[in-house]
Amino acid sequence: MPPSKRCAEWLDRISLYLDGELAEQLCRELEQHLAECPDCHVVFNTTRRTIELYRRYGRVSMPEGARERLFRVLNLEDLLRDESGAK
Repeated sequence: MPPSKRCAEWLDRISLYLDGELAEQLCRELEQHLAECPDCHVVFNTTRRTIELYRRYGRVSMPEGARERLFRVLNLEDLLRDESGAK
């Protein structure tokens, strides 16, 4: 299997692993892959750290209009329109 396909499969399972919802055998296989793949290891550590920070600090309020500006910068205006149309 090409490395990119293999990595994509493992990256899809990182959240399950971190939530303790991945089968034991798959946990061992993921740990082995992370030990051998520096790119996936970076994604794993970043995801783990993000979850830790969220749990530590919880929900943070954003200044008015910040969400809309962020969506524009990320070219996600369509999502804003979809949300406003759904209300």
